[in-house]
Amino acid sequence: MDIAFRDPGIPDGEKSVYTVTIADRPLKLDLVSVVAHDGDGYRSTLEASLGHRTFAMTIEQRFQRCGDRLRAEHYRAETRSGTTVVSREEADFLGTVHLRFGGGIAPFPANVMPLAGGLTLLRGLDFAEGAEQCVDLWLAFSVHFPLGAKVEQRTVVEVPAGRINSWQVRLRPRLSGLNVMVEKVIGGFLPPAVAHFDTAAPHRLVRLSFPTGPMPWDPRGVMELVA
Repeated sequence: MDIAFRDPGIPDGEKSVYTVTIADRPLKLDLVSVVAHDGDGYRSTLEASLGHRTFAMTIEQRFQRCGDRLRAEHYRAETRSGTTVVSREEADFLGTVHLRFGGGIAPFPANVMPLAGGLTLLRGLDFAEGAEQCVDLWLAFSVHFPLGAKVEQRTVVEVPAGRINSWQVRLRPRLSGLNVMVEKVIGGFLPPAVAHFDTAAPHRLVRLSFPTGPMPWDPRGVMELVA
């Protein structure tokens, strides 16, 4: 089994604080990520809130260690408005089959990655200039698609946590082999994101620039490490 994600050796109880802003929008989302050792893997908890506002989100994930590699095992997310639960979603990726988008019953791919799981799994990429991996980004239910993660260069980024030597990684849908029209539609719906990871192990995510919508004029969001 070819698993793309290496075990980056995250210390038990590691805590990372991020802030998310959207260009030209009065939005500031606070994120706190805690990664703990859990038997043969890691357990991650991500808490998001809008400060004094009523929105909050909790994402719990488990990643299983396979030798020196990691893979997504379990995902559970809940969003709340005040004390009211707005939505819940949960997935088990290992030892299961599901109804795949487009038809057919099959297991999840070995390199399936929940969107929030990138905070942990992408730290296990092969950080070498020009290296590229293909993973399967999971969005919800049975919807997942190939995502290319290409390590472009080493650079220095400045975030609230300071100036940090980083690897720049471009994330974009890998659509080779699809019908040209389908490729244009999906490519427009999912513009690329650019992530920066600390060059020093365990390669904590430092900064992420991401699209907020499918159109070129939609503002981009930025997530930055605060502490």
